[in-house]
Order: sequence, then C-alpha cells, then structure tokens
Amino acid sequence: MKIAILIDAENVQPVFADQIFSHAAKLGDIACKELYGAAQALNSWVEPALKYAIHPNLTIRPSKYKNSSDIALVIGAMDLIGKCDAVIIASSDSDFSSLSVRLRTGGIEVIGMGTEKANPLWKTACSSFVTLALNKPQPKPQPQQAAKPAQAKPQQPAPAPAPKPQETQEKPQETPKSQPKAEATHAGRAQVIRAFIKEQLASAGGKIASSQLFTALNTLTDYRVDQQRSHRKPIDYIRRQYGDSFKFEESDEGTFLVEAAQPAEAPAKAASAKSAEAPASDEVALLVQAGIEAEHAGRIAEIFSTSKGMRAAYNRLRATFGQKDGSRYYQIVKDLADRIQQ
Repeated sequence: MKIAILIDAENVQPVFADQIFSHAAKLGDIACKELYGAAQALNSWVEPALKYAIHPNLTIRPSKYKNSSDIALVIGAMDLIGKCDAVIIASSDSDFSSLSVRLRTGGIEVIGMGTEKANPLWKTACSSFVTLALNKPQPKPQPQQAAKPAQAKPQQPAPAPAPKPQETQEKPQETPKSQPKAEATHAGRAQVIRAFIKEQLASAGGKIASSQLFTALNTLTDYRVDQQRSHRKPIDYIRRQYGDSFKFEESDEGTFLVEAAQPAEAPAKAASAKSAEAPASDEVALLVQAGIEAEHAGRIAEIFSTSKGMRAAYNRLRATFGQKDGSRYYQIVKDLADRIQQ
C-alpha cells in the first residue's frame, strides 16, 4: 500500500515525529512526506525533517490569523487522488474534516493522527484515528529485567544468603524512575513552570520563540497538567498565568517572542536616574484611579511610555495581558488621555 504523510507543523509538536513515522511504516510504503507551516513552525521541525527526509512547504501569511498552511495542505492532499492508497494527516484541527470526506470519496483511506483533545468531528471523518501521546510508560520493564540476574545467582557456588543484599540494593533504584510527578497544587506547579521558563530564557540568551518554548514545556509534567486543567490554548494560558513575569512580543507572522519582564516596582528611582523608561508615580496613581488594577498599572504605564505610537502600545497590551484585558486597559488609558486633553 502506498502511503502519503501530510503534517500540519503549526498544530502538531515535533516530539510526535517518531510515533507518526513508526505507525506509517507498519502500514506500507511511504511514497510522500510533506510538512506545512510558517517559518517559526518549520524551524522547530528541523531535526525530524532531516531525520525522516520530510519535504518542507513554507507558507507566508498575508496578515495575522490567516490559515495559509491549512489551505496549502488541502491542495497537496487533493493532488494525491489517484496516486496513493492512503493518506496520513497529522493534525488535531477539525477544519480538515471536509477534506477527509472528499479524499475517502475519491477512494483514498484517511488516517488522522492527533492528540486526545482533537475534535470528535475530525476523528469521525477519518477512516481511522491514532491518538498521539507523550511519555509512554517505557521505564517500568527495566527494574524487572535487572531483577532476573539476582534470582539466578543462587545457582552459583556462593552461599544462598548472598543474593539477598543485591535484591535490597536494587529496590531503591526503582524510586528515581517514577520521578516525573506534577506538584499537587496549582501554586506548586506554577513555581516549577516559572523557574523552568527562566532557565529556557537564560539558555537562549534572554529571548526565545514561543514555538521553541512550548516544545521544551511539553517535556515538563507540571506544565502539561496545569495547562490541560486551564482549558486554554497554550499561549493564552502562559500569558494569563505568567504575564507579570514575562513579556510576549507579537511578530508580523502572528508568532510570539518571549522574554523576561522588566520590574516596574520603583518608578520614582528610575525617573531620577534620567531614564524615561519606567513610569512616574503620578502616572501610576492616575491609572489606578481610572480603574486599572494596582499590580498592573506600573507595567501599563511603562508600555505606553516606551511604545512607538498608540497602535504599538495596543498590540503590546494584548500580547502581555491577553486580548480581552489588553483591549480593556487600552480603552481606559485612551479615555483618560482624552479627558486630560479636554
């Protein structure tokens, strides 16, 4: 059976590459391997693309939130009708449901591969669906294999009591292998996640692309547990939970660069040091009186004082505090400025 593999790089993490290709190899001959995504998404797939010789398809968004990569994948899939027997579409996006129905009508078996959060409509539209999962329980058989020599040692000329100390020595070795457990409370998990992000920023020189950060975060049990319980998209979850500690600058392609937020706790000292970067205390007081939370007022004043124009400040507010709160803060400051000018 000839198989084609189409991967949505903006929806599927590169850590799932081995699972995708190992499953495909069991089904038949892989005749086509295509990867679709914008530059940031493709960069995170460099290692799997080289390992499995995947052909990358770079898509450029004419504006934010355009699904150029999805459309390119659909075109590539339609070109396969009559050329292969089955298509693996690696994505959890339910937008491909109509594509799956059309391919099956054309006589092509469609195998969807995505996470357990994939929409039921997408799963139903496929001929079959394979759930991609992280951290398969592989370490558990290792202690059992190590215990076999200890049971065989009574056959040696040594006295019978000799194997007992070895058995007791092997038992403590089992505990480190069950180590990756999340903290019991949200506060505990948040502390671990915040420290982990700081480590990633330090190793990347102080600034890191969001795609690379989420690839690293997906290896952290505390992050996976906390993000899934939040029922939010990864970028919305990080901005809402850790917007006070990190800044999220949005690029023209709709991706984000993450860096540590500068503390805005001592505006008066910064002003006296000939620096206009930190907000003055009277500006912070005005923002608080206008209805902005005290813990956010200093950061908001700093964004407006260091942004090139109101539009840039608006984008930075949304990137830092989320779309809803960022828009609200922008409107409050704009109304306050209009009243002062009057």
